[in-house]
This record gives sequence, C-alpha cells and structure tokens, in this order.
Amino acid sequence: MRVAKECYGCLERLIITTATLATDEPHLREQAIETGRRVLEAEFSFERIPATIATLVQRTIRDLCGNPDPFREVKDRELALAVKLVHEAIRISGEGWDGLFRLAVVGNTVDFFRDLETVAKEMRQRVEFTVNEIPAFLERLKSTRRVLFMTDNAAECYFDLPLYRSLAEAVEEVIYVVKARPVQNDLTLADLEACGLKEAFERVETTGTDSPGLDIEAASPEFKSLYSDADLILAKGMGYYETFSETEDDRVMHLLKAKCHPIAAALGVPQGSFVAAFGAR
Repeated sequence: MRVAKECYGCLERLIITTATLATDEPHLREQAIETGRRVLEAEFSFERIPATIATLVQRTIRDLCGNPDPFREVKDRELALAVKLVHEAIRISGEGWDGLFRLAVVGNTVDFFRDLETVAKEMRQRVEFTVNEIPAFLERLKSTRRVLFMTDNAAECYFDLPLYRSLAEAVEEVIYVVKARPVQNDLTLADLEACGLKEAFERVETTGTDSPGLDIEAASPEFKSLYSDADLILAKGMGYYETFSETEDDRVMHLLKAKCHPIAAALGVPQGSFVAAFGAR
C-alpha cells in the first residue's frame, strides 16, 4: 500500500511520540522532532510505503537520542494489560479455529496512539470479522508444510499463543517471526524472553531488521531463506499489510484491525473493521 495524504499527519505524530518517549531532555527532544520532520519531508512521496518512511524517521530519532528502545515502558504497560485480559478474551472469543483467530486478532486492538483504558474496553468485546477468509486459509493449511507467523505488537504474543499451538499441531512447522531490534511497540526476541514466553513457541526467528513491516531487501539471509520456503504466511497488523500488499504474494493472509482510514480504504472495509484476508486474490 502506497502513501495516502492522511499518512503525513500520522507519520508526524509518530515522530513526536517517538521523540517524546526517547528523551526527557527538552532541547534534545526538540532537535529530534525537527530532525525527524526533515527526514519525513525528504522521504514523503505517494510512491513510497508508509512503513518504510516510519522506519527511517524512527531510526534517526533513536540514534540522535541514544535510546535504542523508546517504547520500552509503553510495551511493558501493554504487556501487563494483555496478561490481565487474555483469559477473559479467550472466554469471549469462543472455541474452534474461528475462536482462535478472533482471539489472535483482538490482540491487534493494541495501539500506542490510544489510551489503554479505551483499548481494554474494546478488547472485552467479541470480534466479528468484516472480511473472513479463514475457511480458505484452513483449506490451504491441509497441503502446507511450513507457516510463517509474522507478529506485530509485543502484547499480542499472549493472544497469539493458542492459535500458534493449534497451527503447530496441524502442520510440520510454524515459525513465530519477531523483529530483530526494537521499533515502535513491536515484538522483539528480547520482549518474548522477558515475559517468559520464548519457550512456549516451538521456533522463534527474527526478520533480521527493525522495519514495522517487512523490508525484504534489508532482512537477514536466514529470514530470506525462511520466507522463500514458506507455504503460508500469516501476517498480523497494518505494517505488514502496507508492505506485503505491494508484493502480490498469494501465500499471505492478513490478520488485523483496520485502525486508520487509508488501510480501511485499501481493504474496502469501514475503519475499525477486523479482517482475515489474503492479500492477493
């Protein structure tokens, strides 16, 4: 998905949020915001992918402020909320494959731009998919050997685990893919280890990079090999939609909440919809 006009304001908001979290020093914060804005101005183009620009501005701010993980405290609060709500969400989501997918996608409600009280309220509601291609995914699963499970926000790991375990029983191998280094509130290997869940997932690998979506050119050789060998890819969150939707890869099923208007418009659904849909149909 290419940049829309609305993306500029969202990316500018991301710059301010990242800089505010990255340092308490007022002068450095202002410098980081101004530097981030210059990068945004230079990189913003309707031919670009929003996640690519987000990667660049956040790297700039992290480097300038000397803070490799500005969203650390945000992630900790979101993880604490997930622990508190996951069992209730399991009950609300219901049984069977549909219940597992509803549980996994309700975790995608987490959004660092919104207060946790509002997020918690929404996470207590039963998910109804506006687009539901889970039956098609399950049909393809019958002839699948390897699934890549591409993760989004750190707090979602608790909601992903039941679906991951069921997928692991259905195919030869499921690989849980996290970011190699911190970016936004995305899940990293260090986050998974810190919350004691790394061993719960049978195999965890990283993309080798720190893009909110997938920058395959910057990914590690190890991940590129996994990617080329995958039969199905389950990609959570809007960042992966932004990048994978440009590839026309028919192995990719997106599992997300369409939190912004450009993503919703690209998917042809109302903003706020939950979607389980193949990107190339």
